[in-house]
Amino acid sequence: MLRVVRFLIAPTLLVAITLTVLALTSKPAQTPKVLSSLGEQALVIAHRGGRGLWPENSLFAFQRASALGVDMLEMDVRLTSDGQIVVIHDDSVDRTTDGEGLVDSFTLEQLQQLDAGYSWTANGGQSYPYRDQGIVIPQLETVLQAEPAIAKVIELKVADNALVDKLCQSLETYSQRDRVIIASFYESSLQRLRERCPGVATSASPSSIRLLIAMNWLGLSSVLSPSYQVLQIPPRHSGVELASSALFESAKARGLSVQLWTINEQPVMRKLLNLGAQGLITDYPDRALQLLGRPTRISALSE
Repeated sequence: MLRVVRFLIAPTLLVAITLTVLALTSKPAQTPKVLSSLGEQALVIAHRGGRGLWPENSLFAFQRASALGVDMLEMDVRLTSDGQIVVIHDDSVDRTTDGEGLVDSFTLEQLQQLDAGYSWTANGGQSYPYRDQGIVIPQLETVLQAEPAIAKVIELKVADNALVDKLCQSLETYSQRDRVIIASFYESSLQRLRERCPGVATSASPSSIRLLIAMNWLGLSSVLSPSYQVLQIPPRHSGVELASSALFESAKARGLSVQLWTINEQPVMRKLLNLGAQGLITDYPDRALQLLGRPTRISALSE
């Protein structure tokens, strides 16, 4: 028995010392300028520009959402065959346009001949009000130029070094480094972006989210020094409830802004805000604005 105790003492002490050192040296994330400029209010983030209201990921949607008064625009980016960054969620054009094929098989010019308002409907296909209205898949640069002031969440949809490098270049060219949060399911892309664009805010990758949740469950989240500034999660994933006041409090203690996706119903919005969510990523930003008591009428759009 004594041998067993002695055998366990050394590794136990080592773990205890390691955790103590980590706790003493850990640093919370610093609030990035993109968020500090928005104040303490709960943020309304238009998912794909508000895909429940307008054709998703289109300049039309981003301009309408901005005029509506949202705090941030969320969008997805990929590369064309000629190396241009375009704003589109899927790897193919089939679902949202009148075309067929993979995005990366088209040049920018070819993509922009497609009708990106073709498939949008608000009534289950009874009508398609945005067909033949000149709505195209936008180049990211066009969005950055058209909406320079509003904050943005830009999700990298592929693990592609060329995409990361070109995005960094665009953010610098259009003075958007302090106006964006970069998200991705690919840790490698986020790591490269942090190296190539130091200081640009990022959200947690799935592996970072899992680690935070595990450390929070063990009561050890205070030892983490996040390389990211934003925690963007769904309320549930794979049958596991992620949204809890305990997780939100731990995340905030590590300097993280907690934003939930994709939240479309007001009762759920209210519940998450009461739990401590700091941002709602939603297809219906008008509903979130209404819930928060903010104006929901679109202001005049510049020509």
